[in-house]
Amino acid sequence: MTEGLKWIGQHTFDKRTSDGMLGGISMTAMRGVPVRDLLLRLGADEEEILSGMPYRDFHPTRDAPCMYGTSGEWAYVLEDRGSCTWCEWFFEDEDKMTPTVGQELICLNANVAVNPSYLVYAPGDGNVYMNNFGDDLTDHPHAVEGSKLAALGEGLKAAGATCPEGYTVPQWHDLLDAQEGGLHGVVWQAVGDILGIRVPRADVEQGRLPAARLTGPYA
Repeated sequence: MTEGLKWIGQHTFDKRTSDGMLGGISMTAMRGVPVRDLLLRLGADEEEILSGMPYRDFHPTRDAPCMYGTSGEWAYVLEDRGSCTWCEWFFEDEDKMTPTVGQELICLNANVAVNPSYLVYAPGDGNVYMNNFGDDLTDHPHAVEGSKLAALGEGLKAAGATCPEGYTVPQWHDLLDAQEGGLHGVVWQAVGDILGIRVPRADVEQGRLPAARLTGPYA
């Protein structure tokens, strides 16, 4: 049984757990890409992928372990190290994770250490858009009517994940804290609903999903 993704966002600033994941989770997902291929692009070992060892039985060394799975057309990877391995690669001019034309990617990076959290989206047009949580994606010049970028931006607006007219940003944040459990929960829930991504909460919290090590750029 799966549910929406709000719970992941609501626990962004909680401490990491032992057997599974709860606090500080980031997600990278690609549509139409086998989860094996996504893991290999992230530096996972093929033999380790084939073993399918559950996260709770995994004993990582210095590399960052992840959980992974599929949701419909999406392959996803979850990391609870407070940030995403691939984003560190990307900003070091590493092109392994740069989406090409036709590849759709979504990344919700907790970015706990320095904040703000940010959303990275590649709708498949060859461009990669990086936005802080709460940014209005429809402000991008490429967010033309009918585009995937515009659809995601409008969906986030409709979910209350961008500041509505008539509110200051602090007022809007206070409103979300009081009624929706905070901005992070709203963004995660909206992205999951708009793109059709679901993650099994109990399996994540109890570490039942398969695990692999992702070799980061500074390992």
